[in-house]
Amino acid sequence: MEDKSQEYMGVVDELRRRKVLRSTTLYAVVGWCLLQWCNLSIQQMGWPTWTVTLVLTFIVLGFPVVVALSWAFDITPDGVKRTNPEEIPKRATSASSRLVTLAVLILLAVTIASLVIG
Repeated sequence: MEDKSQEYMGVVDELRRRKVLRSTTLYAVVGWCLLQWCNLSIQQMGWPTWTVTLVLTFIVLGFPVVVALSWAFDITPDGVKRTNPEEIPKRATSASSRLVTLAVLILLAVTIASLVIG
């Protein structure tokens, strides 16, 4: 039982290190904002109603692409570079990094709840 718990934390730590959670949260928030904008403006522009469905389809299909790209590549000041799988930096344990992580997780939960309820 202990091994599965440690294995799970290893996966979560690796996702954090590669910034997959951050990029997928950002993608979900931007996608949700785009859908809200479409809902408000599509009718006034005279576009067909299926346009919102098309935008949602593109957002859903783009999600795995974002996950794969954020897993494989890092954006650095020197440009986009392939993530080094063996490089394990020191774990950030400052209070501000914990607060940012908590804020991102809360924002993700609110976004998912809004999409499910709406």
